[in-house]
Amino acid sequence: MRGFLFECKKVVKKKTTLIAISLSILAAIGLYMFSYSVAEDIQQGNISRLKSFPEIFLNFANETKEEKEKAFVAGDTAKAEEFDRDIDHYQEAIVNYEKLKKSFEEEDWETLYEKDINEMQIFIDDPDGAVYKIEEQELSNFTIRATYEEIKILKENKSKPFIQNTIYQSFLPTIYDDFTGSSLEQWESETKRYGREGFSFLIQLIQLLYIPAVILIGCFIFGNNISTEATKKNRGMNLYKVLPYSRLKLFFAKYLSGYMYLLVYSMVMMAIPLICSLFTNGLGSLENPILVYEGSQPSLFGNSLNPMVDQFHFIDYREYFWKVILFLAVFSFFMYSIYFLLAIQIKSATISLILLGTITYLGMTHLVSKFNPFIYTDFHKIITGETATLTYNLEITYITGLILYLLIGIALSLIGYIKFRFNRQLG
Repeated sequence: MRGFLFECKKVVKKKTTLIAISLSILAAIGLYMFSYSVAEDIQQGNISRLKSFPEIFLNFANETKEEKEKAFVAGDTAKAEEFDRDIDHYQEAIVNYEKLKKSFEEEDWETLYEKDINEMQIFIDDPDGAVYKIEEQELSNFTIRATYEEIKILKENKSKPFIQNTIYQSFLPTIYDDFTGSSLEQWESETKRYGREGFSFLIQLIQLLYIPAVILIGCFIFGNNISTEATKKNRGMNLYKVLPYSRLKLFFAKYLSGYMYLLVYSMVMMAIPLICSLFTNGLGSLENPILVYEGSQPSLFGNSLNPMVDQFHFIDYREYFWKVILFLAVFSFFMYSIYFLLAIQIKSATISLILLGTITYLGMTHLVSKFNPFIYTDFHKIITGETATLTYNLEITYITGLILYLLIGIALSLIGYIKFRFNRQLG
């Protein structure tokens, strides 16, 4: 225990470590503030667009009134009556857009949810006949169903949604749509989501592989407590030769102190956006829904996604974050074990980091197997079942990832000890 505490004190006394931690925290704060400002700009842009519509329809109504007067003068009663109907339509549109603008300005989400549910009801009631299109490209029934259920949950829980660049239906993007060309650009623009509340923003970050990036940086900061003391300039490891201290205790004192700091660092980096949100829009609700894919049904004609049949369900933020935290603990153990082993052999922190990053990237992109630990790196896609659904491999699960990370991490740490035990250059 004394050795462990001694190693912990050594870590916090390093100026470079403190500087790296400080820069990481500042980067996380900057990332939140930038994303929050983008979300605010989008929301204000939506309101500005809504402000322009009443004026546009008012001009249409005035022009139509002039045409109506001309029709009366010409004695064309039928045409005049048609213009009357157009005027009523324009006036109704003005009222509707004024109400919509007010709801956006006051962030009256419940009213907006009700509007979205009513507009989507026809697609739910008649999935074969009613089709939603973006420039003649159809939106999948799966996305419509998932969006409809998500809005119902948000309305029921009185929760705040993600901000999206649209004044119409805020669709939930799913893997079941395959737009191309300008339709794809429009779809991506309208469905990209920005979280203003702390919990929502953290989920936004997790989807962008924020946690694996943080863990890589944390390994670089805290995983070199053996290699840095075994260089030609710093022979700190020689001190332990004259002390009654076994190599086993020394190894695990250094290993566990670095891993402990990595865990704390990772949790702090997750907490930063939540702390920042307390000064803006608050944390948000843990009752908000997260879509979970249940995979496609097996077929004699080969694997394929079926948007009309494939099922889904939702979990709330609370369950999602517990899974993320547990995943973070074992994933950081796995990654730290690899880095620690590399650091013992290579002694260059930069090269070790590059190697670990390269191995992780190649493992994520080049081998689809439930036994490939790197395929579980994207926590969000594993928890939501996206990876399993897209690869048609329902054995790629959250539990499988936890077990793999734990077993391989233990094996790598033992290999690391063996390397350390019989490496004379390390004291």
